[in-house]
Amino acid sequence: MSNSIIPEIVGQTEILEESPMTPQELQRKVELETIFKSADVSKDEQRLIQGKALIQICREKLYRGNNGGRLWEDYLKQDSKNLTANGEPIKRTSASNLQAFYMLRTEIFSKTRTFAIFPSVSHAQELRGYLPLPSKNPDKYNKEDLEKIKKAINIWKTACGKVGVNEKPSFQIVRDLAYEQRAVDNKTKPRINTTQQDVETSKQVYDSSTESANKYVTSSFEDDSPPIKTYEQKRNTQEVDPYSECKKLHDVLYAAEKSLQDLHGVLYHQINKYGSAYLDHMKQFDAGLYSVSDINEKIDSLNQQTDYLVKLLQKEVEPNDLVNE
Repeated sequence: MSNSIIPEIVGQTEILEESPMTPQELQRKVELETIFKSADVSKDEQRLIQGKALIQICREKLYRGNNGGRLWEDYLKQDSKNLTANGEPIKRTSASNLQAFYMLRTEIFSKTRTFAIFPSVSHAQELRGYLPLPSKNPDKYNKEDLEKIKKAINIWKTACGKVGVNEKPSFQIVRDLAYEQRAVDNKTKPRINTTQQDVETSKQVYDSSTESANKYVTSSFEDDSPPIKTYEQKRNTQEVDPYSECKKLHDVLYAAEKSLQDLHGVLYHQINKYGSAYLDHMKQFDAGLYSVSDINEKIDSLNQQTDYLVKLLQKEVEPNDLVNE
């Protein structure tokens, strides 16, 4: 069996990509495609409807063709041109962006009850790398999926914090933050002629209240972050700006943590490989700027500084107290 054939459970039925489609599935496919075409509301609401239709076609494997075996990519190339106004097929990237947009807006961010500002399709394009596969039902999300979702939420929080309350961050801000997160992560078949039936449907308007009736069980994403949200506050560059202060602390903590991890990795690897005599030998070399004869003293100094910071965090300090000590 091909690796691309992945069983999914819908209700009590296991669906395989190679299995023929039932008359009920063919009708369901036509209904969802008609919903996609009939979206006639604001641009964001239209894209939510389209994203939802593509999600459902994907999750229910309604793309696999009358006789089964057709892949999602082939469905987009062969049939999706019937869904667009210009008769052009939907590109895989565009379909993925619409699916990510729907997932973020209705299956993730709406569950956190945290945000007043929601991402657009262009934002979803940058965040989709931190989403589970759109073909995966939310009730099947594993620990890795939930960790990815948490990162997407944090990227959006940070982006909103950059611009302040009730302001939507730019595409570039979200892209830059997604790049930052990736940098952190890196360190630590033949065409089937399907008979199209005309289905009477009214113009579709997205209504979030109907999502509770959605057949897909959606996980609840608890917001366990600190209570004061920088993205809910106006930016104030004249006084202490919480966002800037948090970023300053985060950056130096990250740099210190990475440096310690690098030091730990090098020492552990070399001592494990060559034994404790390795360091004694290295300390005897005069390598100019790169000499390590004082490595013991430097590591002891790092330990003292870390110990001081631990005690400092536990102290009650008023402004300027430390200067007067």
